[in-house]
Amino acid sequence: MEADLEIKAIKGAQAGDEDAWRNLFEWHFESVYKYCLSLSAGKQEMADEIAQQVFTTAARRIGRFKQRQGTFRAWLLGIARNRSMKLQSKELRHREYKKKLLKKTSGSEKVNSGHLLVHKVLAELPVRYRSVLEAKYLRGQTVKQIAEANSSTPKAAESLLARARDKFEEIYRQMQD
Repeated sequence: MEADLEIKAIKGAQAGDEDAWRNLFEWHFESVYKYCLSLSAGKQEMADEIAQQVFTTAARRIGRFKQRQGTFRAWLLGIARNRSMKLQSKELRHREYKKKLLKKTSGSEKVNSGHLLVHKVLAELPVRYRSVLEAKYLRGQTVKQIAEANSSTPKAAESLLARARDKFEEIYRQMQD
Protein backbone atom coordinates (compact mmCIF):
# COMPACT_ATOMS: atom_id res chain seq x y z
CA MET A 1 0.00 0.00 0.00
CA GLU A 2 1.34 3.41 -0.93
CA ALA A 3 1.65 6.09 1.73
CA ASP A 4 -0.11 8.65 -0.50
CA LEU A 5 -3.01 6.29 -1.03
CA GLU A 6 -3.32 5.74 2.71
CA ILE A 7 -3.22 9.49 3.45
CA LYS A 8 -5.95 10.04 0.86
CA ALA A 9 -8.06 7.28 2.47
CA ILE A 10 -7.53 8.76 5.95
CA LYS A 11 -8.65 12.19 4.77
CA GLY A 12 -11.63 10.61 3.04
CA ALA A 13 -12.59 8.69 6.18
CA GLN A 14 -12.25 11.85 8.24
CA ALA A 15 -14.66 13.51 5.80
CA GLY A 16 -17.15 10.66 6.27
CA ASP A 17 -16.38 8.58 3.17
CA GLU A 18 -17.41 5.02 4.04
CA ASP A 19 -15.44 3.49 1.16
CA ALA A 20 -12.29 5.19 2.41
CA TRP A 21 -12.90 3.81 5.89
CA ARG A 22 -13.57 0.35 4.48
CA ASN A 23 -10.22 0.49 2.64
CA LEU A 24 -8.38 1.48 5.82
CA PHE A 25 -10.08 -1.36 7.65
CA GLU A 26 -9.13 -3.91 4.98
CA TRP A 27 -5.52 -2.69 4.80
CA HIS A 28 -4.96 -2.82 8.54
CA PHE A 29 -7.26 -5.47 9.96
CA GLU A 30 -4.92 -8.44 9.66
CA SER A 31 -1.95 -6.78 11.37
CA VAL A 32 -4.15 -5.29 14.09
CA TYR A 33 -5.82 -8.65 14.71
CA LYS A 34 -2.46 -10.43 14.95
CA TYR A 35 -1.34 -7.81 17.48
CA CYS A 36 -4.58 -8.32 19.43
CA LEU A 37 -3.91 -12.07 19.48
CA SER A 38 -0.46 -11.47 20.93
CA LEU A 39 -1.86 -9.06 23.53
CA SER A 40 -4.44 -11.66 24.56
CA ALA A 41 -1.88 -14.48 24.77
CA GLY A 42 -3.58 -16.30 21.91
CA LYS A 43 -7.08 -16.18 23.40
CA GLN A 44 -9.16 -15.78 20.26
CA GLU A 45 -12.33 -14.57 21.98
CA MET A 46 -10.43 -11.81 23.77
CA ALA A 47 -8.57 -10.89 20.56
CA ASP A 48 -11.90 -10.65 18.73
CA GLU A 49 -13.26 -8.35 21.43
CA ILE A 50 -10.18 -6.12 21.40
CA ALA A 51 -10.09 -5.90 17.59
CA GLN A 52 -13.76 -4.99 17.47
CA GLN A 53 -13.21 -2.25 20.04
CA VAL A 54 -10.14 -0.97 18.16
CA PHE A 55 -12.00 -0.41 14.92
CA THR A 56 -15.12 0.93 16.62
CA THR A 57 -13.01 3.43 18.56
CA ALA A 58 -10.97 4.33 15.48
CA ALA A 59 -14.12 4.93 13.42
CA ARG A 60 -15.51 7.24 16.12
CA ARG A 61 -12.23 9.09 16.62
CA ILE A 62 -10.84 9.17 13.07
CA GLY A 63 -11.06 12.96 13.16
CA ARG A 64 -8.49 13.01 15.99
CA PHE A 65 -5.84 11.14 14.01
CA LYS A 66 -2.88 13.34 13.10
CA GLN A 67 -0.45 12.03 10.48
CA ARG A 68 2.48 14.01 11.92
CA GLN A 69 2.24 12.12 15.24
CA GLY A 70 2.78 8.69 13.69
CA THR A 71 1.42 6.18 11.24
CA PHE A 72 -2.19 5.15 11.10
CA ARG A 73 -1.22 1.56 11.92
CA ALA A 74 0.72 2.73 15.01
CA TRP A 75 -2.35 4.70 16.09
CA LEU A 76 -4.53 1.60 15.73
CA LEU A 77 -2.02 -0.52 17.66
CA GLY A 78 -1.98 2.08 20.44
CA ILE A 79 -5.76 1.83 20.68
CA ALA A 80 -5.41 -1.96 20.79
CA ARG A 81 -2.89 -1.78 23.62
CA ASN A 82 -5.13 0.53 25.65
CA ARG A 83 -8.24 -1.60 25.05
CA SER A 84 -6.29 -4.73 25.96
CA MET A 85 -5.12 -3.25 29.25
CA LYS A 86 -8.68 -2.18 30.05
CA LEU A 87 -10.06 -5.64 29.25
CA GLN A 88 -7.35 -7.41 31.24
CA SER A 89 -8.04 -5.13 34.17
CA LYS A 90 -11.71 -6.13 33.99
CA GLU A 91 -10.69 -9.80 33.93
CA LEU A 92 -8.51 -9.34 37.00
CA ARG A 93 -11.33 -7.61 38.88
CA HIS A 94 -13.66 -10.44 37.89
CA ARG A 95 -11.26 -13.09 39.21
CA GLU A 96 -10.93 -11.17 42.47
CA TYR A 97 -14.72 -10.89 42.69
CA LYS A 98 -15.04 -14.62 42.09
CA LYS A 99 -12.53 -15.38 44.88
CA LYS A 100 -14.36 -13.10 47.31
CA LEU A 101 -17.67 -14.70 46.43
CA LEU A 102 -16.29 -18.17 47.06
CA LYS A 103 -14.87 -17.07 50.42
CA LYS A 104 -18.18 -15.49 51.44
CA THR A 105 -20.28 -18.47 50.49
CA SER A 106 -17.99 -21.29 51.62
CA GLY A 107 -18.85 -21.01 55.33
CA SER A 108 -22.39 -19.76 55.09
CA GLU A 109 -25.37 -22.10 55.18
CA LYS A 110 -27.77 -19.22 54.58
CA VAL A 111 -26.85 -18.55 50.97
CA ASN A 112 -29.76 -19.08 48.68
CA SER A 113 -28.86 -21.80 46.17
CA GLY A 114 -30.57 -19.85 43.35
CA HIS A 115 -28.49 -16.79 44.16
CA LEU A 116 -25.34 -18.88 44.13
CA LEU A 117 -26.31 -20.47 40.81
CA VAL A 118 -26.76 -17.03 39.24
CA HIS A 119 -23.25 -16.05 40.33
CA LYS A 120 -21.84 -19.33 39.03
CA VAL A 121 -23.51 -18.73 35.66
CA LEU A 122 -22.16 -15.17 35.54
CA ALA A 123 -18.68 -16.51 36.24
CA GLU A 124 -18.96 -18.88 33.27
CA LEU A 125 -19.99 -16.19 30.79
CA PRO A 126 -17.49 -14.52 28.44
CA VAL A 127 -16.26 -11.21 29.87
CA ARG A 128 -18.20 -8.99 27.48
CA TYR A 129 -21.48 -10.77 28.29
CA ARG A 130 -20.88 -10.78 32.03
CA SER A 131 -19.95 -7.11 32.13
CA VAL A 132 -23.02 -5.99 30.16
CA LEU A 133 -25.38 -8.08 32.33
CA GLU A 134 -23.78 -6.80 35.53
CA ALA A 135 -24.04 -3.24 34.26
CA LYS A 136 -27.73 -3.65 33.40
CA TYR A 137 -29.00 -5.78 36.28
CA LEU A 138 -26.57 -5.29 39.16
CA ARG A 139 -25.64 -1.64 38.69
CA GLY A 140 -28.94 -0.59 37.06
CA GLN A 141 -27.36 1.20 34.10
CA THR A 142 -29.42 2.17 31.08
CA VAL A 143 -28.69 0.84 27.61
CA LYS A 144 -27.39 4.29 26.68
CA GLN A 145 -24.96 4.27 29.63
CA ILE A 146 -23.80 0.76 28.72
CA ALA A 147 -23.27 1.84 25.11
CA GLU A 148 -21.18 4.84 26.19
CA ALA A 149 -19.09 2.71 28.55
CA ASN A 150 -18.39 0.22 25.75
CA SER A 151 -17.76 2.87 23.09
CA SER A 152 -20.67 1.61 21.01
CA THR A 153 -24.12 2.63 19.87
CA PRO A 154 -27.26 1.94 21.93
CA LYS A 155 -28.38 -0.47 19.17
CA ALA A 156 -25.11 -2.43 19.48
CA ALA A 157 -25.46 -2.45 23.29
CA GLU A 158 -29.03 -3.79 23.00
CA SER A 159 -27.83 -6.52 20.65
CA LEU A 160 -24.97 -7.44 22.98
CA LEU A 161 -27.37 -7.50 25.93
CA ALA A 162 -29.74 -9.83 24.05
CA ARG A 163 -26.90 -12.22 23.17
CA ALA A 164 -25.70 -12.10 26.78
CA ARG A 165 -29.19 -12.96 28.08
CA ASP A 166 -29.44 -15.88 25.67
CA LYS A 167 -26.04 -17.24 26.69
CA PHE A 168 -26.91 -16.76 30.38
CA GLU A 169 -30.13 -18.73 29.92
CA GLU A 170 -28.30 -21.51 28.08
CA ILE A 171 -25.67 -21.93 30.81
CA TYR A 172 -28.27 -21.56 33.58
CA ARG A 173 -30.37 -24.41 32.14
CA GLN A 174 -27.28 -26.61 31.77
CA MET A 175 -26.29 -26.02 35.40
CA GLN A 176 -29.79 -26.75 36.67
CA ASP A 177 -29.81 -30.18 35.04
